[in-house]
Amino acid sequence: MSVPPIAQPLLTANAGATASIPQCDRALILDGVAHSMAEAGAVRPVLAPLSQRFSPGKFHVVGGPSGAGKTTLLSILSLSVRPTQGLVRWGSKDLTNLAPVDQSRWRRQHLGLIFQTSRLVSVMTVAEHIKLAAAIRGQTAAVAEGLALLTALGLAERLGQLPAQLSGGEKQRVALAQALCARPAILLADEPTAALDRSNAARVAETLHRFAHERGAIVICVSHDAVVMDAADDLLILEKA
Repeated sequence: MSVPPIAQPLLTANAGATASIPQCDRALILDGVAHSMAEAGAVRPVLAPLSQRFSPGKFHVVGGPSGAGKTTLLSILSLSVRPTQGLVRWGSKDLTNLAPVDQSRWRRQHLGLIFQTSRLVSVMTVAEHIKLAAAIRGQTAAVAEGLALLTALGLAERLGQLPAQLSGGEKQRVALAQALCARPAILLADEPTAALDRSNAARVAETLHRFAHERGAIVICVSHDAVVMDAADDLLILEKA
């Protein structure tokens, strides 16, 4: 699949919106990062040494066989796991050695996450999920962004419905809008199309691609899906450690 030309912006512009990230100094950089785990008295490598630059304004897709460390890589990039070797930098800022409280603040301010399956709250409507994301980020404008995204994703008629009333594809699109509405500088997605049919997978891939290009965001997606890989600006294939 090739992503069609963008006829209209995915999101609406508004006053106070975050500007696009400068291409020159805000790349997310892995500097000799590797990771191992202790297992049964031995050390098992789970991510082979890797140096990589993830540039703003591009849709980066990470593939590779099972056990190559793709999910571990996302955990390291999100600062949830400290690598046993190397550094993660955002521009010139060393993220690996930040204090835990500063890492939490950085995640809250700059990072968006999309999981393989949607993690919606059963008692909250579609619209309330968008309001929750806006409240967590402290960005009131994110509500309007989220509603615009839901419309673009074909969910304008689902705003008052609970997760139990949605299909699997609709739930994943709600999770996508929730992650994107606050315009994170960095978006990490772990197999976001794994449970979707080809049509919905293509819709998600196009949305991620457009978000990277229109917002100057760094979008990194782990996927085995050919639809997602075909939409990538940059494809990184990991090998087993």
